Amino acid sequence: MEFLGLHYAIWIVLVLYFVGMLLMGWWSKRGIRSQEGYLLGNRRFGVPMMVMHAFGAGTHPGNVAGVMSESVVSGASGIWVSWMWLFGTPFYWIIAPVVRRMRCLTLADFFEQRFGRSASVLYIMVAATGMIVFLAGVLLATTRTVQGMMDKAAAPDSQLWFFGILLITTAVFIIYSYWGGIIAAIRTDMIQGLMIIALSFIAIPAALALKEVGGLAGMRNTLVTQDANYLSLFDPKSFNLITVLLLCINAPLTALAFPHLMSVCAAGRTEWEGRVGFTYGNVLKRICTIGWAVLGLCWLVYLVNTGSTIHKDTAFGDAISHLLGPVLQGVMLACVMAAAMSSGDAVQVTVAGLFSNNIYRVHINPKADEKQLVHVTRMVGIAIAILSLLGAVLMRSSLVKAILDYFNILSLVGISTAMGILWRRMNTTGMYSSTILASGTFLVSRYVLDCSRDITIGVPIVVGVLAGVIGSLVTRPPKRETIEKFFRKIYVPIGQEKKLDLSLDEAVPQSKRWLTAGGLFIIKPSRQSWVGFLVTLGICLACVLVMLAILK
Repeated sequence: MEFLGLHYAIWIVLVLYFVGMLLMGWWSKRGIRSQEGYLLGNRRFGVPMMVMHAFGAGTHPGNVAGVMSESVVSGASGIWVSWMWLFGTPFYWIIAPVVRRMRCLTLADFFEQRFGRSASVLYIMVAATGMIVFLAGVLLATTRTVQGMMDKAAAPDSQLWFFGILLITTAVFIIYSYWGGIIAAIRTDMIQGLMIIALSFIAIPAALALKEVGGLAGMRNTLVTQDANYLSLFDPKSFNLITVLLLCINAPLTALAFPHLMSVCAAGRTEWEGRVGFTYGNVLKRICTIGWAVLGLCWLVYLVNTGSTIHKDTAFGDAISHLLGPVLQGVMLACVMAAAMSSGDAVQVTVAGLFSNNIYRVHINPKADEKQLVHVTRMVGIAIAILSLLGAVLMRSSLVKAILDYFNILSLVGISTAMGILWRRMNTTGMYSSTILASGTFLVSRYVLDCSRDITIGVPIVVGVLAGVIGSLVTRPPKRETIEKFFRKIYVPIGQEKKLDLSLDEAVPQSKRWLTAGGLFIIKPSRQSWVGFLVTLGICLACVLVMLAILK
């Protein structure tokens, strides 16, 4: 039995999923009484919730569809569409406690405290643009994937399906995020995260069992016969070694500019919850990426051996519709939409929080009470989601391009975040110089000169760092009391607030400092910090070894 060309079982699964998410959002309304409750859930979540929140907020159909889209064209090197974050992941262990110790509601609060109100507005403008591009890419990937899974990508009414899927997906996460804020986001991420893990591996056995694929051995034999580069993690045409290294440098910079960085690091009860959640939620994503890449290679082999046409942006959806039966197709459709919504809700809430907390409260209505701030956050969240929906319509031509552009845009403001945390001499002029010149360099190299990916990634970073240094050194240094207050905050652990009343020399004595030359301010890492960093690095290296073993 079918309805609108889809098996009734698929519709049943989708309706149950949507109703469940909406009920979760409605239930979460009870916990919203203040701006802190709406944006950070009153900092009450434990490790499991924080892990799945970081995993869900950072994992979306664009990751899966992007890896598969690039894999059917470039082979195994397509994994770097998502693995570009891989070797930035160990730094998340270091970043998380620093962000928690900022004791802020939004990341714009950091820019206001460190560089001033005008810098906070600049950050909001750049970050909001980047996150709207990101969410547009998420919605585009979801729609293209679902179209492929429904076998509607080439149908006569494909445009009607495109807009229908896009509108329904957006509407559902708008509603439950509007109701429950970050509490609804984190609770739904727990469920949706488990669904994303299922999405990553459920189709692989069916793909390997295809006679046209012939298991891992058959997959390797076909690919090496077609082009040896298909089995290389570094493809000279798309993801060569230099590009991958630049992407890995970019990753922690991009992470430092995430508007939702505050929720994934600071919504937990203590520093530990934020540290484990942020790091291992993303480690879980790196592991799932292996599954996406293997499925992409299997589908490439199937297309090659059957003489089929490669449809790049619908590769994931096409594979699922061919490999799975109606019930599992319904489950996978729900998983894909879950992945979209788990990212969409985080973006909607946190970007809206930037505007309500750092523009409306500071510049428009300083006397606004908590109820007014929550209302403004909800309204702005709807506007952010609608702008992203329009962006998805405009960016229909290239999925991978959308993913990489958002990655680059945010890394440019992340340069200022990193320099502000590590270098005491960094000031407001340096922040403006770094962000504006780096962004301008990216736009010119990317859209005017159409330079190679290496140049559009590497050159803006170099320009941003140099502009930050020069802009800071040729102007007045920041006030000493402002700098000491800021560094005292980020190096005094949560629970030791009495030390905030001490001077910087007393709170962070010389014996605890590691590098202070040239105005740098880096303390000696604790045993928990360096052991956790090395363990995470080891897991990332193990992921690469596993992928190499599959290919060889």
